[in-house]
Amino acid sequence: MAERPSSSTRTVLGKMILPKFESPEAEAAFWMLHDAQTYKMRIVALWACFLSFTAFGLLDIYAAATTAPTMLVMRGVASLILLFAVLRFVNPSGTPGSRENDIMLGASGCVTVQVGLILFAPAETSVYYQFGLGVILAVGALIIVPRFRTVLMMSTYTTILYFLTLPWHPGDMVAAVVNTTFNLMIAGAVLTGSFMRERGAREQAMTEADLASLNDDLKASRLEAMEARDVAIAANRAKSHFFANVSHELRTPMNAILGFSDIMRNEMFGPVGEPRYTEYVQHIHSSGLLLKTNIEDILDLARLEAGKFGWQEEPFTLEEAVETVLATCTHDAENAGVTFTVEHPLPDVAVMADVTRVAQALINLVTNALKFTDSDGVVRLQAILMDNGTCVLRVCDTGCGMSPENLERVRMPFAQAHEDSYSKGKGGLGLGLAIVSGIVDKMEGRFDLESEEGVGTTATLVIPAHRISAMARDAA
Repeated sequence: MAERPSSSTRTVLGKMILPKFESPEAEAAFWMLHDAQTYKMRIVALWACFLSFTAFGLLDIYAAATTAPTMLVMRGVASLILLFAVLRFVNPSGTPGSRENDIMLGASGCVTVQVGLILFAPAETSVYYQFGLGVILAVGALIIVPRFRTVLMMSTYTTILYFLTLPWHPGDMVAAVVNTTFNLMIAGAVLTGSFMRERGAREQAMTEADLASLNDDLKASRLEAMEARDVAIAANRAKSHFFANVSHELRTPMNAILGFSDIMRNEMFGPVGEPRYTEYVQHIHSSGLLLKTNIEDILDLARLEAGKFGWQEEPFTLEEAVETVLATCTHDAENAGVTFTVEHPLPDVAVMADVTRVAQALINLVTNALKFTDSDGVVRLQAILMDNGTCVLRVCDTGCGMSPENLERVRMPFAQAHEDSYSKGKGGLGLGLAIVSGIVDKMEGRFDLESEEGVGTTATLVIPAHRISAMARDAA
């Protein structure tokens, strides 16, 4: 099936100019479609022309008995040319251009032989053959030939030959005037009809192409709207999940602070100095730190979204950030029964960024890894200087991992790696990875996540080469 032209630009300059397609490809597609739509009709018309032109040989015998043999030979030659053109036209491997040439071949043969018949016909019958030129032109142009360009060539050729035959057999002046008027009217009619037909077909094809393009745009817009809707629904669901559980994360440490401090204030176990109060003070301190961390995460996310995230850029060694991570996370790893190792062969690598924020990003990644790694598991922090000058910080764990769907979702604010995080007692507000993404963006770096359920997760933070000092790269 022929393809429709993909797109077009209307360049109609008034009513006397055919609309033009914007590219040769669109023009070719238009004629492929038009050829496919009119192919069967033109085959029938060509066979009818062949049979009728051949059958008119019987009239030659009746109208021009004296010259009939010569005229029959000439008509036979024209019939063979027309048959050859028809057979070429029905060839399945033909193209719109080749079929147009086949029609021109058959039409030229018929018109030329018709002129020969006029010249050999007796003077009293030549007017009928002159009349036949107009009939050939009308049938060929209006039924068989789709292109205005080809019709114009046929009309011009036929009209010139007709006027050349007038001096040969002047005959009756009235008949000459009638024939001339008829042939000129036919030429004008077929030119006007062919022009309007092609113009209408082009405008229809352009309209269909415009509608198809508009339909494609509407489909694309609909898909984009649906994707945006899905993102908004997911974000809203994550935010609702966050607000439904944030009270747990804030109230639990707050209740601990209030409860233990109330026990000590009322001296329920005796005066201050009771050994148990030391343990309560530790609980109060831990709860206060947890509450402080949660509140800071919420405020950091708000600052990131508002574009007011604090960032103090200065050179620091990568070892400084790693030592902060060790100091913060080692105790948590021991309590969880997880082996936490640091593979840090880059003590001299210097980075131009905010050391506090880089350490915060690594702490968030390590804390997440510890949270979802069972006891006897392993969490590794690796630092690698690549050949292209970038520095790669990688946190790998042997935890529960994530599905591909959760891996896409977990970067969003308020999203959790597992919907049952709270039922497992893992805790967290679901802000850690969103904050890591914001910190990495501030460094113009890259943050990647790879995970497999039941195997573990690898979080990769890439610091761009322009933030690694040249001296440090040379030292490394």
